[in-house]
Amino acid sequence: MTAGRVAARLMFARLFDARPEIHEAIKTSAPVVVIDVPDGNMMDRVASSWKDVLFADAPRLLKATGSVAQREHYDAVYLVVKEQPKAKDKPAAQTEALSGLSLALPFVAISPLGTTHLPEALLKSCTARLEMPRIDAATITRIIRIVTGKPCRDLLEPGVAAKTGLDDLIIAVRFNRTPTECMAELRRLVTAKEATKKSRDLTLDQLHGMAEAVAWAKSTIADLADWKAGKITWDAIDSGVALTGQPGTGKSTFAKVFAAEAGMPIISGTLDKWQSSGEAHLGHLLRAMRQDFDTARAQAPSVLFIDEIDSFPDRSALTHSHRDYVIEVVNGLLEQIDGIAGREGVIVIGASNDLRRCDPALLRAGRLNQIVKIGLPDPGELEKMLRVRLGTDLRDEDLRDMSELAIGLTGADIEKTVKDAQRAARHANRELAISDLRKALVQDDDRPPELKFRSCVHEASHIVVDVLHHGPEDVFATVAVVGGHAGVSVRTKLAPRAGTYEEYRKTLEIILAGRVGEELILGAAGHGAGGDAGSDLQRASTMAAAMAGSVGLAGPTPLVYLGPAKDAHEFISFDKIREAVNVELEKAAASCRELLERNRDAVEQVAHRLLQASRIDGAEVARILDKQASEPSEKTR
Repeated sequence: MTAGRVAARLMFARLFDARPEIHEAIKTSAPVVVIDVPDGNMMDRVASSWKDVLFADAPRLLKATGSVAQREHYDAVYLVVKEQPKAKDKPAAQTEALSGLSLALPFVAISPLGTTHLPEALLKSCTARLEMPRIDAATITRIIRIVTGKPCRDLLEPGVAAKTGLDDLIIAVRFNRTPTECMAELRRLVTAKEATKKSRDLTLDQLHGMAEAVAWAKSTIADLADWKAGKITWDAIDSGVALTGQPGTGKSTFAKVFAAEAGMPIISGTLDKWQSSGEAHLGHLLRAMRQDFDTARAQAPSVLFIDEIDSFPDRSALTHSHRDYVIEVVNGLLEQIDGIAGREGVIVIGASNDLRRCDPALLRAGRLNQIVKIGLPDPGELEKMLRVRLGTDLRDEDLRDMSELAIGLTGADIEKTVKDAQRAARHANRELAISDLRKALVQDDDRPPELKFRSCVHEASHIVVDVLHHGPEDVFATVAVVGGHAGVSVRTKLAPRAGTYEEYRKTLEIILAGRVGEELILGAAGHGAGGDAGSDLQRASTMAAAMAGSVGLAGPTPLVYLGPAKDAHEFISFDKIREAVNVELEKAAASCRELLERNRDAVEQVAHRLLQASRIDGAEVARILDKQASEPSEKTR
């Protein structure tokens, strides 16, 4: 007896040991028993051995094929389905099931998932639904005893047993080994899997910094279990979600981890992938798109992950010469998501750095209607990310300093940092040290002292104004050379706002505070506030343009709508908008200067604290501001 065969027989027998009334009903009445065997390897072995387990004697079993049969010649009807049927084969399968049911005999149907693999007639008439459980430690001990023929008194640790698959049992448990040798080999195999596990092979509970996404995932997994059990229909499941966040925040990783924890295959697609499948011809693109959706339907329940869904733009805003082509592409995606073919059993996850660019129809109810934002992690979440990726390394080290220096980084940045640190220690043939992590995180700062202090003044001004306007929680600043930048002030969480003129003005003041602070403290501003996309001046100018041309808050003609706020950078080409933008920025800079002048001592103290420690949080800034407020300055004494 091989370990695989023994495992299949034992696990199948356990189903009926736990529900003896079902076994008794098979002997005395005509129940319809549907059995789900999600594991493909286990399914193959169950298919070849279930009859011997369920029926001790040689029964007369009829396979449901639709052929005419005499009831008195058979004891039971069965159907074993390993592959999900194609749409064209479903009517015939329904006819076969109805023919078997009409005999009023016990009916046993086995498949990976009855909801997607079995005819509707069997699901409607089902009187008992069973699912093959995972192999546990006690069953593993029994398998070893049976295969080796020797008593096995050892028991695998629950964590090791949970990671033991059927293949591991077949490799480790052999008749020519002792139980002790079998156990040792199982532990070795699991340890080897853990050692070679990729850094992105995480669990949902290890995905820190994306609480909203994890909550959706756990809720959806619970709904999937109810759907598989026939308790709810597919339309009760929130089966479409759009993830939005900066590059590197873990959108792709989340989709992979969700699929793994839900026990579903994941099929990935992008517009670029579909477009490159042929010669960029529309027909080739749509065919490649359809093939991925068909694959997801065939493997249902499954996850279809579409990255960069903002590649499917708002059709109403298209004006270029390829407009008709793009419209057909967007229409093709919408048809696949909820067209006549349907997508029962398919969870669609879209990801984008900027959902504002997507066609609104893609995000409406019934499609990717659940919007989940993934922001930048705060220091506490960054520390948890470091712990997960470090594993047992630096277990006794305090990582709070590292996590505060890492503010502004994403999950992808943290992953790279840990890999770089571990590589350095590995090449030096020693264990990882905290200095390796710091060196991988913080690059050498070769700036002259005056430039470094300018950076401190710049970030100090940002965070002081931010704390004054929005409070000390969830805001941090650093001047360490981390992640390609040499200074950043970040607010990781911001409460929803009404979007009034006053709120926009405060945001402009925070953005311009770095430049204004340099002028106030150092006598002149440097070029650090501008020069690049994403710079302070670019962000402030775009926001002011939106105020004047999109949201109706500024400019000589505030009620004139020029386009969506996401396209505000294009409004700058209009003279009147440029003038309005300059007016708003001048006013925000002036009010910001007044605020910084009143709190100049605090700005200088925060700047010197940054120079000393390279980092500061909102709580410490608030204490400095409170101290300044309670101690009159030299000018007022």
